[in-house]
Amino acid sequence: MRREHMIARLCRALSGKTQEEFGRDLGIRPSLIAQFELGLVVPGGEYLELMARGAGLTLSGADEILRFVETLRGSRVRRGESVEDVLAGIAERLRSHLDHSYRRLLTLPLPELSPRAEDRVRAGELLARLKDLAEGERLALVRWADEYQGWALCERACEVSVREASRNVERAAAWATLAQEIACRVRGPAQWRRRVEGYAAAHAANVLRVSGELPSAETLFEQARCSWQAGSDPAGVLDPGRLPDLEASLRRAQRRLDEALVLLDEAVAVGRHPERALIKKGLTLELLGEYQGAIETLLRAVPLVERQADRQLENVVYCNLAANYCHVGRFAEASDLASTVRGMALEMGDELGVLRLTWIQGRIAAGQGRLGEARILLAQARREFAARSMDYDAALALLEEAALLLEQGWGAEVKELALELARVFESKEVHPEALAALRLFRRSAEREEATAELARRMLRYLFRARYDQGLRFEGS
Repeated sequence: MRREHMIARLCRALSGKTQEEFGRDLGIRPSLIAQFELGLVVPGGEYLELMARGAGLTLSGADEILRFVETLRGSRVRRGESVEDVLAGIAERLRSHLDHSYRRLLTLPLPELSPRAEDRVRAGELLARLKDLAEGERLALVRWADEYQGWALCERACEVSVREASRNVERAAAWATLAQEIACRVRGPAQWRRRVEGYAAAHAANVLRVSGELPSAETLFEQARCSWQAGSDPAGVLDPGRLPDLEASLRRAQRRLDEALVLLDEAVAVGRHPERALIKKGLTLELLGEYQGAIETLLRAVPLVERQADRQLENVVYCNLAANYCHVGRFAEASDLASTVRGMALEMGDELGVLRLTWIQGRIAAGQGRLGEARILLAQARREFAARSMDYDAALALLEEAALLLEQGWGAEVKELALELARVFESKEVHPEALAALRLFRRSAEREEATAELARRMLRYLFRARYDQGLRFEGS
Protein backbone atom coordinates (compact mmCIF):
# COMPACT_ATOMS: atom_id res chain seq x y z
CA MET A 1 0.00 0.00 0.00
CA ARG A 2 1.33 3.40 -0.96
CA ARG A 3 2.30 6.00 1.62
CA GLU A 4 -0.56 8.30 0.54
CA HIS A 5 -3.04 5.55 1.44
CA MET A 6 -1.43 5.10 4.88
CA ILE A 7 -1.57 8.85 5.62
CA ALA A 8 -5.26 8.93 4.62
CA ARG A 9 -6.01 6.04 6.98
CA LEU A 10 -3.98 7.64 9.78
CA CYS A 11 -5.74 11.01 9.52
CA ARG A 12 -9.22 9.57 9.57
CA ALA A 13 -8.32 7.25 12.49
CA LEU A 14 -6.85 10.13 14.53
CA SER A 15 -10.00 12.19 13.95
CA GLY A 16 -12.00 9.54 15.82
CA LYS A 17 -14.80 9.80 13.24
CA THR A 18 -16.44 7.33 10.88
CA GLN A 19 -15.86 7.63 7.16
CA GLU A 20 -19.33 9.15 6.81
CA GLU A 21 -18.73 11.74 9.57
CA PHE A 22 -15.23 12.59 8.34
CA GLY A 23 -16.40 13.00 4.77
CA ARG A 24 -19.36 15.15 5.77
CA ASP A 25 -17.17 17.49 7.84
CA LEU A 26 -14.56 17.83 5.07
CA GLY A 27 -16.92 17.95 2.12
CA ILE A 28 -15.49 14.71 0.65
CA ARG A 29 -17.70 11.78 -0.47
CA PRO A 30 -17.44 8.96 2.14
CA SER A 31 -17.11 6.45 -0.73
CA LEU A 32 -13.99 8.27 -1.95
CA ILE A 33 -12.47 8.17 1.56
CA ALA A 34 -13.14 4.42 1.63
CA GLN A 35 -11.32 4.04 -1.72
CA PHE A 36 -8.34 6.03 -0.32
CA GLU A 37 -8.11 3.77 2.71
CA LEU A 38 -8.47 0.53 0.67
CA GLY A 39 -5.70 1.60 -1.70
CA LEU A 40 -8.02 1.73 -4.73
CA VAL A 41 -7.50 5.45 -5.42
CA VAL A 42 -4.35 7.48 -4.73
CA PRO A 43 -5.32 10.73 -2.89
CA GLY A 44 -3.74 13.88 -4.26
CA GLY A 45 -1.90 16.44 -2.15
CA GLU A 46 -4.95 18.71 -1.73
CA TYR A 47 -7.03 15.83 -0.36
CA LEU A 48 -4.26 14.77 2.03
CA GLU A 49 -3.81 18.32 3.36
CA LEU A 50 -7.57 18.62 3.89
CA MET A 51 -7.71 15.30 5.74
CA ALA A 52 -4.70 16.24 7.89
CA ARG A 53 -6.42 19.49 8.92
CA GLY A 54 -9.51 17.48 9.78
CA ALA A 55 -7.37 15.52 12.23
CA GLY A 56 -5.86 18.69 13.71
CA LEU A 57 -2.51 18.16 11.92
CA THR A 58 -0.46 19.44 9.05
CA LEU A 59 0.43 17.08 6.23
CA SER A 60 4.10 17.10 7.30
CA GLY A 61 3.02 16.40 10.89
CA ALA A 62 0.94 13.41 9.79
CA ASP A 63 3.90 12.06 7.77
CA GLU A 64 6.19 12.47 10.81
CA ILE A 65 3.79 10.49 13.05
CA LEU A 66 3.62 7.76 10.41
CA ARG A 67 7.42 7.47 10.30
CA PHE A 68 7.53 7.31 14.10
CA VAL A 69 4.96 4.49 14.14
CA GLU A 70 6.80 2.62 11.40
CA THR A 71 10.07 2.81 13.33
CA LEU A 72 8.50 1.45 16.50
CA ARG A 73 6.62 -1.26 14.62
CA GLY A 74 9.74 -2.43 12.81
CA SER A 75 11.72 -2.82 16.01
CA ARG A 76 8.96 -4.81 17.69
CA VAL A 77 8.40 -7.14 14.69
CA ARG A 78 12.10 -7.96 14.60
CA ARG A 79 11.80 -9.19 18.21
CA GLY A 80 9.06 -11.65 17.14
CA GLU A 81 6.08 -9.92 18.80
CA SER A 82 2.54 -10.35 17.45
CA VAL A 83 0.84 -7.59 15.51
CA GLU A 84 -1.52 -6.96 18.48
CA ASP A 85 1.45 -6.54 20.84
CA VAL A 86 3.16 -4.24 18.40
CA LEU A 87 0.06 -2.02 18.08
CA ALA A 88 -0.49 -1.94 21.85
CA GLY A 89 3.14 -1.00 22.40
CA ILE A 90 3.00 1.70 19.77
CA ALA A 91 -0.12 3.18 21.36
CA GLU A 92 1.49 3.18 24.80
CA ARG A 93 4.73 4.76 23.59
CA LEU A 94 2.81 7.36 21.63
CA ARG A 95 0.67 8.26 24.66
CA SER A 96 3.77 8.49 26.85
CA HIS A 97 5.55 10.64 24.28
CA LEU A 98 2.58 13.00 23.94
CA ASP A 99 2.09 13.21 27.72
CA HIS A 100 5.74 14.08 28.26
CA SER A 101 5.64 16.68 25.51
CA TYR A 102 2.47 18.22 26.94
CA ARG A 103 3.95 18.47 30.45
CA ARG A 104 7.04 20.16 29.02
CA LEU A 105 4.78 22.56 27.16
CA LEU A 106 3.03 23.54 30.41
CA THR A 107 6.37 24.43 32.02
CA LEU A 108 7.37 26.80 29.23
CA PRO A 109 7.02 30.47 30.24
CA LEU A 110 4.19 32.34 28.58
CA PRO A 111 5.17 35.35 26.48
CA GLU A 112 5.51 38.58 28.47
CA LEU A 113 3.11 41.02 26.90
CA SER A 114 3.55 44.76 27.34
CA PRO A 115 0.41 46.46 28.72
CA ARG A 116 -1.47 48.66 26.28
CA ALA A 117 -4.44 50.97 26.69
CA GLU A 118 -6.15 48.95 23.91
CA ASP A 119 -6.31 45.96 26.29
CA ARG A 120 -9.28 47.61 27.99
CA VAL A 121 -11.53 46.91 24.98
CA ARG A 122 -11.05 43.15 25.30
CA ALA A 123 -11.34 43.41 29.09
CA GLY A 124 -14.83 44.88 28.71
CA GLU A 125 -15.95 41.84 26.72
CA LEU A 126 -14.47 39.42 29.25
CA LEU A 127 -16.04 41.29 32.17
CA ALA A 128 -19.48 40.95 30.55
CA ARG A 129 -18.98 37.18 30.43
CA LEU A 130 -17.85 37.02 34.06
CA LYS A 131 -20.90 38.93 35.28
CA ASP A 132 -23.13 36.08 34.09
CA LEU A 133 -21.24 33.52 36.22
CA ALA A 134 -21.39 32.56 39.87
CA GLU A 135 -18.51 33.61 42.12
CA GLY A 136 -16.88 30.16 42.15
CA GLU A 137 -17.14 29.85 38.38
CA ARG A 138 -15.44 33.22 37.91
CA LEU A 139 -12.53 32.22 40.13
CA ALA A 140 -12.12 28.89 38.31
CA LEU A 141 -12.08 30.61 34.93
CA VAL A 142 -9.49 33.15 36.06
CA ARG A 143 -7.25 30.42 37.50
CA TRP A 144 -7.23 28.27 34.37
CA ALA A 145 -7.86 30.45 31.33
CA ASP A 146 -4.97 32.65 30.14
CA GLU A 147 -7.20 35.25 28.49
CA TYR A 148 -8.78 36.08 31.88
CA GLN A 149 -5.39 36.88 33.46
CA GLY A 150 -4.79 40.36 32.03
CA TRP A 151 -4.14 43.61 33.87
CA ALA A 152 -7.07 45.39 32.20
CA LEU A 153 -9.56 42.80 33.44
CA CYS A 154 -8.07 43.19 36.93
CA GLU A 155 -8.66 46.94 36.64
CA ARG A 156 -12.28 46.39 35.56
CA ALA A 157 -12.93 43.99 38.45
CA CYS A 158 -11.58 46.66 40.82
CA GLU A 159 -13.98 49.22 39.35
CA VAL A 160 -16.94 46.89 39.87
CA SER A 161 -15.83 46.32 43.47
CA VAL A 162 -15.86 50.06 44.17
CA ARG A 163 -19.35 50.46 42.66
CA GLU A 164 -20.72 47.50 44.61
CA ALA A 165 -19.19 48.71 47.90
CA SER A 166 -22.03 51.22 48.37
CA ARG A 167 -24.69 48.64 47.48
CA ASN A 168 -23.65 45.16 48.61
CA VAL A 169 -20.43 44.57 50.55
CA GLU A 170 -20.41 40.82 49.89
CA ARG A 171 -20.52 41.35 46.13
CA ALA A 172 -17.84 44.04 46.44
CA ALA A 173 -15.61 41.60 48.35
CA ALA A 174 -16.12 38.90 45.71
CA TRP A 175 -15.01 41.21 42.90
CA ALA A 176 -12.04 42.48 44.91
CA THR A 177 -10.95 38.88 45.55
CA LEU A 178 -11.28 38.14 41.84
CA ALA A 179 -9.12 41.18 41.04
CA GLN A 180 -6.40 39.85 43.37
CA GLU A 181 -6.60 36.41 41.72
CA ILE A 182 -6.07 38.02 38.34
CA ALA A 183 -3.29 40.29 39.61
CA CYS A 184 -1.12 37.42 40.82
CA ARG A 185 -1.36 35.81 37.36
CA VAL A 186 -0.68 38.87 35.20
CA ARG A 187 2.22 38.31 32.81
CA GLY A 188 5.09 40.70 32.32
CA PRO A 189 8.18 41.98 34.12
CA ALA A 190 8.29 41.46 37.89
CA GLN A 191 8.03 45.18 38.68
CA TRP A 192 4.96 45.55 36.51
CA ARG A 193 3.30 42.59 38.26
CA ARG A 194 4.07 44.13 41.67
CA ARG A 195 2.32 47.32 40.68
CA VAL A 196 -0.80 45.48 39.51
CA GLU A 197 -0.81 43.46 42.75
CA GLY A 198 -0.61 46.69 44.76
CA TYR A 199 -3.49 48.18 42.78
CA ALA A 200 -5.72 45.15 43.42
CA ALA A 201 -4.76 44.94 47.11
CA ALA A 202 -5.79 48.58 47.65
CA HIS A 203 -9.29 47.77 46.37
CA ALA A 204 -9.53 44.74 48.65
CA ALA A 205 -8.50 47.01 51.55
CA ASN A 206 -11.27 49.41 50.51
CA VAL A 207 -13.86 46.65 50.96
CA LEU A 208 -12.52 46.00 54.47
CA ARG A 209 -12.88 49.74 55.17
CA VAL A 210 -16.50 49.74 54.02
CA SER A 211 -17.14 46.66 56.20
CA GLY A 212 -15.84 48.56 59.23
CA GLU A 213 -12.76 46.36 59.62
CA LEU A 214 -10.43 49.34 59.92
CA PRO A 215 -7.34 47.64 61.47
CA SER A 216 -7.38 44.95 58.76
CA ALA A 217 -7.90 47.61 56.10
CA GLU A 218 -4.92 49.55 57.46
CA THR A 219 -2.67 46.47 57.28
CA LEU A 220 -3.71 45.61 53.74
CA PHE A 221 -3.29 49.22 52.59
CA GLU A 222 0.29 49.12 53.91
CA GLN A 223 0.95 46.01 51.82
CA ALA A 224 -0.72 47.57 48.78
CA ARG A 225 1.37 50.72 49.08
CA CYS A 226 4.61 48.70 49.39
CA SER A 227 3.79 46.62 46.30
CA TRP A 228 2.80 49.71 44.32
CA GLN A 229 5.95 51.63 45.23
CA ALA A 230 8.21 48.62 44.58
CA GLY A 231 6.67 48.19 41.14
CA SER A 232 6.60 50.24 37.98
CA ASP A 233 4.23 51.00 35.11
CA PRO A 234 6.34 51.95 32.06
CA ALA A 235 3.27 52.23 29.81
CA GLY A 236 1.45 54.42 32.36
CA VAL A 237 -1.83 52.53 32.05
CA LEU A 238 -2.86 52.39 35.74
CA ASP A 239 -4.24 55.49 37.47
CA PRO A 240 -1.58 56.77 39.94
CA GLY A 241 -4.26 58.68 41.83
CA ARG A 242 -6.30 55.62 42.73
CA LEU A 243 -4.33 54.52 45.79
CA PRO A 244 -4.24 57.92 47.54
CA ASP A 245 -7.93 58.37 46.71
CA LEU A 246 -8.87 55.04 48.36
CA GLU A 247 -6.52 55.55 51.29
CA ALA A 248 -8.10 58.96 51.93
CA SER A 249 -11.44 57.20 52.47
CA LEU A 250 -9.79 55.01 55.09
CA ARG A 251 -8.25 58.02 56.84
CA ARG A 252 -11.65 59.70 56.89
CA ALA A 253 -13.19 56.60 58.47
CA GLN A 254 -10.37 56.67 61.04
CA ARG A 255 -11.18 60.33 61.83
CA ARG A 256 -7.75 61.36 60.52
CA LEU A 257 -9.30 64.06 58.38
CA ASP A 258 -6.21 66.23 57.95
CA GLU A 259 -4.33 63.21 56.53
CA ALA A 260 -7.29 62.48 54.26
CA LEU A 261 -7.08 66.00 52.83
CA VAL A 262 -3.36 65.62 52.06
CA LEU A 263 -4.01 62.32 50.25
CA LEU A 264 -6.88 63.82 48.26
CA ASP A 265 -4.69 66.73 47.17
CA GLU A 266 -2.20 64.14 45.90
CA ALA A 267 -4.97 62.30 44.05
CA VAL A 268 -6.09 65.56 42.42
CA ALA A 269 -2.52 66.37 41.36
CA VAL A 270 -1.51 63.00 39.87
CA GLY A 271 -4.76 61.16 39.22
CA ARG A 272 -6.73 60.58 36.02
CA HIS A 273 -10.01 61.50 37.73
CA PRO A 274 -9.40 64.67 39.78
CA GLU A 275 -13.13 65.38 39.83
CA ARG A 276 -13.76 62.33 42.05
CA ALA A 277 -11.01 63.32 44.48
CA LEU A 278 -12.37 66.87 44.60
CA ILE A 279 -15.84 65.60 45.48
CA LYS A 280 -14.35 63.52 48.32
CA LYS A 281 -12.35 66.52 49.47
CA GLY A 282 -15.54 68.59 49.54
CA LEU A 283 -17.19 65.97 51.75
CA THR A 284 -14.16 65.89 54.09
CA LEU A 285 -14.19 69.67 54.46
CA GLU A 286 -17.93 69.52 55.18
CA LEU A 287 -17.25 67.00 57.97
CA LEU A 288 -14.73 69.46 59.43
CA GLY A 289 -17.40 72.16 59.35
CA GLU A 290 -15.43 74.13 56.74
CA TYR A 291 -18.46 74.71 54.56
CA GLN A 292 -17.05 77.58 52.51
CA GLY A 293 -13.97 75.52 51.67
CA ALA A 294 -16.23 72.63 50.71
CA ILE A 295 -18.22 74.88 48.36
CA GLU A 296 -15.06 76.21 46.69
CA THR A 297 -13.73 72.67 46.22
CA LEU A 298 -16.99 71.34 44.78
CA LEU A 299 -17.18 74.30 42.37
CA ARG A 300 -13.73 73.26 41.09
CA ALA A 301 -15.14 69.79 40.45
CA VAL A 302 -18.25 70.94 38.56
CA PRO A 303 -16.68 71.72 35.12
CA LEU A 304 -14.60 68.50 35.29
CA VAL A 305 -17.70 66.45 36.05
CA GLU A 306 -19.74 68.13 33.32
CA ARG A 307 -16.93 67.40 30.85
CA GLN A 308 -17.20 63.70 31.76
CA ALA A 309 -20.93 63.69 30.93
CA ASP A 310 -21.48 61.29 33.84
CA ARG A 311 -25.05 61.92 35.02
CA GLN A 312 -24.62 60.02 38.27
CA LEU A 313 -21.49 61.96 39.20
CA GLU A 314 -23.19 65.25 38.26
CA ASN A 315 -26.03 64.31 40.58
CA VAL A 316 -23.57 63.72 43.45
CA VAL A 317 -21.63 66.96 43.06
CA TYR A 318 -24.76 69.12 42.68
CA CYS A 319 -26.46 67.46 45.65
CA ASN A 320 -23.39 67.96 47.87
CA LEU A 321 -23.07 71.56 46.72
CA ALA A 322 -26.75 72.24 47.51
CA ALA A 323 -26.31 70.76 51.01
CA ASN A 324 -23.30 73.01 51.69
CA TYR A 325 -25.15 76.07 50.42
CA CYS A 326 -27.81 75.24 53.02
CA HIS A 327 -25.14 75.08 55.73
CA VAL A 328 -24.07 78.68 55.03
CA GLY A 329 -27.58 80.05 54.41
CA ARG A 330 -27.27 80.50 50.64
CA PHE A 331 -30.74 79.05 50.09
CA ALA A 332 -31.48 80.67 46.70
CA GLU A 333 -28.43 79.01 45.14
CA ALA A 334 -29.28 75.75 46.88
CA SER A 335 -32.83 75.93 45.49
CA ASP A 336 -31.65 76.32 41.87
CA LEU A 337 -29.37 73.30 42.22
CA ALA A 338 -31.95 71.17 44.05
CA SER A 339 -34.47 71.54 41.23
CA THR A 340 -31.87 70.41 38.70
CA VAL A 341 -30.73 67.48 40.82
CA ARG A 342 -34.26 66.28 41.55
CA GLY A 343 -34.98 66.11 37.83
CA MET A 344 -31.79 64.13 37.22
CA ALA A 345 -32.55 61.71 40.09
CA LEU A 346 -36.06 61.10 38.76
CA GLU A 347 -34.70 60.57 35.25
CA MET A 348 -32.22 57.97 36.53
CA GLY A 349 -34.78 56.25 38.75
CA ASP A 350 -32.65 57.03 41.82
CA GLU A 351 -35.22 56.70 44.64
CA LEU A 352 -32.69 57.34 47.40
CA GLY A 353 -31.43 60.41 45.56
CA VAL A 354 -34.99 61.74 45.29
CA LEU A 355 -35.45 61.14 49.04
CA ARG A 356 -32.28 63.07 49.93
CA LEU A 357 -33.47 65.92 47.73
CA THR A 358 -36.79 65.94 49.58
CA TRP A 359 -34.84 66.54 52.78
CA ILE A 360 -32.65 69.25 51.22
CA GLN A 361 -35.70 70.98 49.73
CA GLY A 362 -37.31 70.92 53.17
CA ARG A 363 -34.24 72.68 54.57
CA ILE A 364 -34.37 75.21 51.74
CA ALA A 365 -38.08 75.91 52.32
CA ALA A 366 -37.39 76.47 56.03
CA GLY A 367 -34.50 78.81 55.23
CA GLN A 368 -36.67 80.84 52.85
CA GLY A 369 -39.51 81.14 55.36
CA ARG A 370 -41.94 78.76 53.67
CA LEU A 371 -42.63 77.02 56.98
CA GLY A 372 -45.71 74.99 56.06
CA GLU A 373 -44.02 73.52 53.01
CA ALA A 374 -40.86 72.89 55.04
CA ARG A 375 -42.75 70.91 57.70
CA ILE A 376 -44.40 68.71 55.08
CA LEU A 377 -41.12 67.97 53.26
CA LEU A 378 -39.07 67.35 56.42
CA ALA A 379 -41.73 65.05 57.90
CA GLN A 380 -41.91 63.12 54.62
CA ALA A 381 -38.13 62.69 54.56
CA ARG A 382 -38.04 61.61 58.21
CA ARG A 383 -40.72 58.94 57.69
CA GLU A 384 -39.11 57.56 54.54
CA PHE A 385 -35.64 57.45 56.10
CA ALA A 386 -37.10 55.54 59.05
CA ALA A 387 -38.95 53.13 56.72
CA ARG A 388 -35.62 52.30 55.07
CA SER A 389 -33.86 51.91 58.47
CA MET A 390 -31.62 54.88 57.62
CA ASP A 391 -31.67 55.87 61.26
CA TYR A 392 -28.92 58.49 61.26
CA ASP A 393 -30.58 60.35 58.38
CA ALA A 394 -33.94 60.00 60.14
CA ALA A 395 -32.45 61.61 63.28
CA LEU A 396 -31.04 64.52 61.24
CA ALA A 397 -34.38 65.15 59.52
CA LEU A 398 -36.17 64.92 62.88
CA LEU A 399 -33.90 67.56 64.45
CA GLU A 400 -34.37 69.83 61.44
CA GLU A 401 -38.13 69.48 61.84
CA ALA A 402 -37.90 69.99 65.61
CA ALA A 403 -35.90 73.21 65.20
CA LEU A 404 -38.59 74.51 62.86
CA LEU A 405 -41.38 73.67 65.35
CA LEU A 406 -39.50 75.19 68.29
CA GLU A 407 -38.95 78.43 66.39
CA GLN A 408 -42.75 78.66 66.14
CA GLY A 409 -43.20 77.89 69.85
CA TRP A 410 -44.69 74.44 69.37
CA GLY A 411 -42.85 72.64 72.17
CA ALA A 412 -45.67 70.12 72.76
CA GLU A 413 -45.42 68.89 69.17
CA VAL A 414 -41.65 68.50 69.59
CA LYS A 415 -42.21 66.44 72.75
CA GLU A 416 -44.38 64.06 70.73
CA LEU A 417 -41.90 64.05 67.85
CA ALA A 418 -39.02 63.15 70.18
CA LEU A 419 -40.73 59.86 71.03
CA GLU A 420 -39.72 58.65 67.57
CA LEU A 421 -36.08 58.72 68.66
CA ALA A 422 -36.66 55.40 70.46
CA ARG A 423 -35.90 53.50 67.26
CA VAL A 424 -32.68 55.45 66.80
CA PHE A 425 -31.47 54.45 70.29
CA GLU A 426 -31.67 50.79 69.26
CA SER A 427 -29.89 51.35 65.95
CA LYS A 428 -26.42 49.98 65.23
CA GLU A 429 -25.95 52.78 62.69
CA VAL A 430 -25.74 55.51 65.35
CA HIS A 431 -22.57 55.53 67.46
CA PRO A 432 -22.49 56.05 71.28
CA GLU A 433 -21.46 59.73 71.30
CA ALA A 434 -24.26 60.65 68.90
CA LEU A 435 -26.74 58.59 70.96
CA ALA A 436 -25.69 60.45 74.11
CA ALA A 437 -26.41 63.77 72.39
CA LEU A 438 -29.82 62.57 71.15
CA ARG A 439 -30.76 61.37 74.64
CA LEU A 440 -29.97 64.84 75.95
CA PHE A 441 -32.27 66.36 73.34
CA ARG A 442 -35.04 63.87 74.10
CA ARG A 443 -34.92 64.61 77.84
CA SER A 444 -35.05 68.34 77.12
CA ALA A 445 -38.03 67.83 74.78
CA GLU A 446 -39.89 65.70 77.34
CA ARG A 447 -39.48 68.46 79.95
CA GLU A 448 -40.48 70.98 77.26
CA GLU A 449 -37.17 72.75 77.84
CA ALA A 450 -35.76 72.19 74.34
CA THR A 451 -35.00 75.29 72.28
CA ALA A 452 -34.51 75.91 68.59
CA GLU A 453 -30.90 76.85 69.33
CA LEU A 454 -30.30 73.48 71.05
CA ALA A 455 -31.82 71.63 68.08
CA ARG A 456 -29.70 73.62 65.60
CA ARG A 457 -26.52 73.12 67.64
CA MET A 458 -27.18 69.41 67.91
CA LEU A 459 -27.91 69.23 64.20
CA ARG A 460 -24.55 70.83 63.38
CA TYR A 461 -22.88 68.37 65.75
CA LEU A 462 -24.53 65.32 64.14
CA PHE A 463 -23.50 66.42 60.66
CA ARG A 464 -19.85 66.43 61.80
CA ALA A 465 -20.08 63.40 64.09
CA ARG A 466 -21.37 61.09 61.39
CA TYR A 467 -17.83 60.17 60.32
CA ASP A 468 -16.09 61.29 63.50
CA GLN A 469 -17.34 58.86 66.10
CA GLY A 470 -15.04 60.22 68.80
CA LEU A 471 -16.46 63.74 68.57
CA ARG A 472 -18.48 64.71 71.65
CA PHE A 473 -21.39 67.10 71.82
CA GLU A 474 -20.34 70.24 73.68
CA GLY A 475 -23.48 70.32 75.81
CA SER A 476 -23.25 66.66 76.89
